[in-house]
Amino acid sequence: MRRLIQLATLFLTILLVAACGDDGHGPTNGNNNNSGEPTTGAVEVATNSTGDDIDGDGYTVTAGGASQSVSSSGTVILAGLSEGDVDAKLTGIAGNCSVNGSNPQTVTITAGDTTSTSFDVECQTVTTTGAVEVTSSSTGDDIDGDGYTVNAGGTSKSVSSSGSVILAGLSEGNVDTELSGVAGNCSVNGSNPQTVTITAGDTTSTSFDVECQTVADGQIVFSSDRDGDFEVYLMNTDGSSPTKLTDEPAADIAGAISPDGTRIAFVSRRNGTNHLYVMDADGSNIQQLTSTGADVIRSAGPSWSPDGSKIAFVDYRSGNTEIYTIGADGNGEQRLTNDSAGDSWPHWSPDGSKIVYANNRSGNLELYTMNPDGSGEQRLTNSSANDQHPRWSPDGSKIAFVNNRSGSTEIYTMNPDGSGEQRLTNYIGPDFYPSWSPDGSELIFDTYRNGTDEIYKINADGSGTPTNLTTHSANDQIPYWSPVE
Repeated sequence: MRRLIQLATLFLTILLVAACGDDGHGPTNGNNNNSGEPTTGAVEVATNSTGDDIDGDGYTVTAGGASQSVSSSGTVILAGLSEGDVDAKLTGIAGNCSVNGSNPQTVTITAGDTTSTSFDVECQTVTTTGAVEVTSSSTGDDIDGDGYTVNAGGTSKSVSSSGSVILAGLSEGNVDTELSGVAGNCSVNGSNPQTVTITAGDTTSTSFDVECQTVADGQIVFSSDRDGDFEVYLMNTDGSSPTKLTDEPAADIAGAISPDGTRIAFVSRRNGTNHLYVMDADGSNIQQLTSTGADVIRSAGPSWSPDGSKIAFVDYRSGNTEIYTIGADGNGEQRLTNDSAGDSWPHWSPDGSKIVYANNRSGNLELYTMNPDGSGEQRLTNSSANDQHPRWSPDGSKIAFVNNRSGSTEIYTMNPDGSGEQRLTNYIGPDFYPSWSPDGSELIFDTYRNGTDEIYKINADGSGTPTNLTTHSANDQIPYWSPVE
């Protein structure tokens, strides 16, 4: 009986506790209010990316304090958002992409519901390279009609002598931009190459100013006293358009055109003593090369090295005619010969390895060659007559010279070793100072056959009739055919 009473008491207690804990509304949670209705909602965000170089990492969607990753073209749901207006924002967008429309967007969250919104993202090609626009401007005479080549960052393009070109696809950073293919008579003012900074997606600009000098191409330089005293002249290869380059009371004589045709070396007594000078091919910018004490022999004539860096000449300062070289800028004078007999009429070989000249140590003038430093002398001729005025052909296969072995002074050619001698002229009056055409097919020379010095032209094999180019009552002497065609 007692056991029964205890069980009954326990049962009543359980019923009482259960009754006290039940408010009649059932269980509750965070998404429901006391009436059982949900209190939060969600937003579904879609992304749609178009274009090039779309960001493969996707983006981040943020709304109402919640964040989730979403692919570049995908969908994600952010739940548990409070009712009301919420800013939905897309972040983590690559620099080459942008959202079309508003970002963030305001969306309205409804409890128990899912709101939808979307972001359209447009991407552009990622630019990692830039470009440089190069402008060339050329002034002066004899401007190179072929234009130039611009080189930058491994890319090359042609540009006209005055024009512009764009080199694209260059890596970011500093790049050397260089103008090449500039003719020998032209030079770039300022730095070449120039360093320019390339910025991705942008075009940098730079320019080159090129100044060109007159080129004595297809012309002959000579000396004439047609104006009363000897001056240096230029004329065309047919003798037309003689142009006076110098104008001094003292004699200017024995002009020689540089290998690039831009300068002329000559001998002048304008300062009271014979000195070696250079000037531009139009007669401007005259500069004295030899220093005080020099006594340059006018009749021997100067000769340019093939690279135009040096000039060989004959000087009498030691009391004897000796051969010297000097830099085209007047520096580095060097004596090559030291002989009690006279050395004269030097002329450089086309490859620059030898200088041919005349020496009278055997009692008459003979032709020799030597190295440009004066060593390695080798005799070429062996005649009882005088051999002089040697001139190497442009291809180096022949040497033209003058000899009087026939009783009159005539023009000859021979091989560089002294063999294969051939007579080209045959006239009573003396012929001297031969000079080759640039292609080696013709020779010009000074002759006294008409009672005055005239300049004639003849085929290099001696064929045909010599043509008088000057036909003037004055003396026209010591011609030198420009090596530039």
